[in-house]
Amino acid sequence: MKKIFPIAFVTALIALLTVSCDVIDQPFKGGTIDTTTTTQQLRNVLIEDFTGHRCKNCPKASKKIEELVTAFGSDRIIGLAIHAGPGNFTNTTADYPTDFTTNEGKQIQNFFGTNFLPVGMVNRENWTASGNAHWSGYSNWPTLSAEAMDSTLRVALNVKATLNGTTLTVTTEALPQVSLLHDLKYVVLVKESGIISPQLLPDDTRDPDYVHNNVLRAFVTDLWGETLGTSPLVTSDVLNDTQTMTWNNDWVKDNSAVVVYAFNPENYRILQVVEVAID
Repeated sequence: MKKIFPIAFVTALIALLTVSCDVIDQPFKGGTIDTTTTTQQLRNVLIEDFTGHRCKNCPKASKKIEELVTAFGSDRIIGLAIHAGPGNFTNTTADYPTDFTTNEGKQIQNFFGTNFLPVGMVNRENWTASGNAHWSGYSNWPTLSAEAMDSTLRVALNVKATLNGTTLTVTTEALPQVSLLHDLKYVVLVKESGIISPQLLPDDTRDPDYVHNNVLRAFVTDLWGETLGTSPLVTSDVLNDTQTMTWNNDWVKDNSAVVVYAFNPENYRILQVVEVAID
């Protein structure tokens, strides 16, 4: 029998998110929610939003992420604003003085070939060494997110992030929910919200007090991840790792969060992602 529920779910989601505006409502809604227990975990969504403070349509993409967070919660929809792309969108000027770019963000942008803004990836689905099926515009994120949330959870993650002095420590536990015939890698990174800095808006005006959210700050692990387990992996496996980094005091801890995602290194597909507050 044809499965009806996912189609109905997608239809309802699209209807829910039909109404939007050009500028993000301030302040940012959602916040962070610690990882649920693995017995309750569902598959979550990472939306990598390639953006720039001089990209006038980029606030529309940020707004779409906020709508999804409002609809489903910050534990299910996790946004990551990667300021990377053409210099006319991301470079600093006297009117746009904050440099949000990172070397890691530029490497991600170069590898996945996202050379226009705004554009994004949803769990890095459909990546191949050639082609652009992994790219998506913000109008497609509701449908792609619904499909991802409705799919099978292949690995569950439990994460704890603690800041002691200037040392950030992140412990991760991964539990395969099905047998995996590929290695499992994972990434730990820090993002920050609530950053006030100018942004070009869709009507070509400049908002000097725009609030930037989900901004990629740094990777705790290597950009391309650390190995958690090698193939084959089974449901009785318990995979653990701990990573540390020196905290940057320019970041506001209460506005920051740790994002951890596990992925298949053969195709970069993100199998699970969680966001946790920093204790």
